[in-house]
Amino acid sequence: MMLGTNNIKGFINFLETYPRDILVYRLTLLLLVFYHPPAWIGEVPVRVSALFMFFSPKLSRNRWLWVLLFIAYSIFAARYWYYIDNHQYLITYWVGVCFISTLFKNRIQVLKINAHLLIVLTFLFALFWKFTSPDFLTGDFMQYHLLTDFRMQYINTALVGNTPEQFLDKKLLLKYLSIEPTLNAKITLDNAPRLHTVAMVMTYLTLIIELLVLLSFSLKNFPLFQKTKDYVLQAFILALYTFIPVTGFGFILAILGIAQLEPGEKKKFGLYFLAIIVMQLASHFSILDIVSRDLSV
Repeated sequence: MMLGTNNIKGFINFLETYPRDILVYRLTLLLLVFYHPPAWIGEVPVRVSALFMFFSPKLSRNRWLWVLLFIAYSIFAARYWYYIDNHQYLITYWVGVCFISTLFKNRIQVLKINAHLLIVLTFLFALFWKFTSPDFLTGDFMQYHLLTDFRMQYINTALVGNTPEQFLDKKLLLKYLSIEPTLNAKITLDNAPRLHTVAMVMTYLTLIIELLVLLSFSLKNFPLFQKTKDYVLQAFILALYTFIPVTGFGFILAILGIAQLEPGEKKKFGLYFLAIIVMQLASHFSILDIVSRDLSV
C-alpha cells in the first residue's frame, strides 16, 4: 500500500514539474481526441495533430497545428451552432487560447490568464441564463431533464423513485411523438410524487455552488478565496459530473483549473487529475448499472 501511495505521489510530482504549457497542450489534445466533433471537419484535424503533438514537445507548441485545430472547431461551431452543447463552444474558445499562446514567449502566463478568465465567464453566463430563465427557477427545467435525460437516470431511479423501465417508456413515448406529432396525444411525465422536490433541491444546489465558484474566482485576490477557489471548482466538478456524466464539460473545466494554477500547488494539481480520472470512470461504469446490480456492460 505504501509503495502504491509513493508511486502515485511520484507521478503527481512528475506531472506537476513537467513543463506546464506542454502538459496543458497535451491534456487539451487528449480532450479533443476523446470528445472531438462528430464530423470529419473536427475528427481529421484532431487525428493528424495527435500523431505529431503527442510524440514531440516542440510540435506540441507548434502554432500551425493549433491554428488548424482552431479553424476546424470554429467551422464546426459555426455550421452546427444550433445543435452543439455549450461546452463545445468553451472547448473551441480554449483551443483558440492555445493557438494564441503559441504566438507569445511567455506561453504559460497567457494560458493562465485566459484559463482564469474563461472560468469566470463560464459561470457568469451560466448564472445569468439560470436567473433570467423562469423555467429554471421554478424547477421545471430540472424536472424535465430528470424525466428525459439518460445522463440523469441514476438520480431519477435513486431519488425520484421511477424505475429504469418507466424511464425508458417515457423516452419511447417522446420519440414516438417526435415521429408522429399529433395535438390529440397527451403524455404525463411527472407522475412521481418526489419529482418536484428533488428537482427544486437540485436546482438551488446548482445555483449555490455555481455562485460560489464565480465569487471565488472573481475575488481571487482575497486571501480566503485565493486558498479555496480551486477546491470549490473541484467540488463542483466531482459533485456534478460524477453523477451526471457530461464528461467533456468536466474535463475542460479541470484543464482550465490546472492551467491557472500557480507553480507548487501540488495538492490542488493532484485533485484536478483525480477529478479527470473519476469522471472517466463514472462515464464508463454507469452508476445506474451499479444501483441495478448490473455490471455486465
